[in-house]
Amino acid sequence: MAKLIYLSPSNHGKNQNKCLRPDCYEDKHTRPIAEVCAKYLKNSGFDVIIGQTSQNMAKRCQEANSKGAALYVPIHTNASATESARYLLFMFYQDNAAYRAIYNAVAPFLEAIYPGGIKAQFSKRANLYEINRPSAKTIYCELGFHTNQTDVDSFIHDSESVGKALAQGICKYFGVPFAQGGESVSPQPDPAPSVTAGKAVKLVSTPLYSSSTGKVPATHVNGTYYLWDDKVVKGRIRITNIKSRVGVAGQVTGWIDEKYI
Repeated sequence: MAKLIYLSPSNHGKNQNKCLRPDCYEDKHTRPIAEVCAKYLKNSGFDVIIGQTSQNMAKRCQEANSKGAALYVPIHTNASATESARYLLFMFYQDNAAYRAIYNAVAPFLEAIYPGGIKAQFSKRANLYEINRPSAKTIYCELGFHTNQTDVDSFIHDSESVGKALAQGICKYFGVPFAQGGESVSPQPDPAPSVTAGKAVKLVSTPLYSSSTGKVPATHVNGTYYLWDDKVVKGRIRITNIKSRVGVAGQVTGWIDEKYI
């Protein structure tokens, strides 16, 4: 018997949790992600239910429990008063090996397509209704920020890529071959790039240059630094000395050769 996956896209109501994209709001952009995810999960042999807009959280959880769902998956996007805030967040009932197994299967697929190479976050949130009421384990997905322009432009509204990545992770967790729609293939996340913005690097007497083309180092640096972005230029990468300065204009300490990371 096929395993049942219950997808629960956000259901805050029309025009609630407004997105930076004109005429868009959270419910409007999370349901297409759920629909794409469902398509690929069905292709891969799962049964899938998507919570209806007419159902509140209680009814969705009741339906998932009555149908014997194997995994409950709320699909949301996050918000912050700080416009620069952006990351992927996955929330669970407990922080233990069983829930880490879900996270470790799913998160890499979303990280692989999330702009900027930012590491996803794991959070224990047992107080959330859609985490503590389903009988099945829940992976509660906050897929970027609808208050961040990069996420809005390059991630949230790419429902095909995001929904597919989520389905790949679920297949990985259950050990089920992922099917594009034709031939089944065992899902594997794209290898994490070695150059990712914010990556910490420990440097020892490392030559620091003022530009990507400088011939003579300005100085040599020691200690922990962070990759300012993920772009390699002429074999060099920019670094900064404080993580909060990653990607911030004017906060580049200098350039180091790529081989040192």
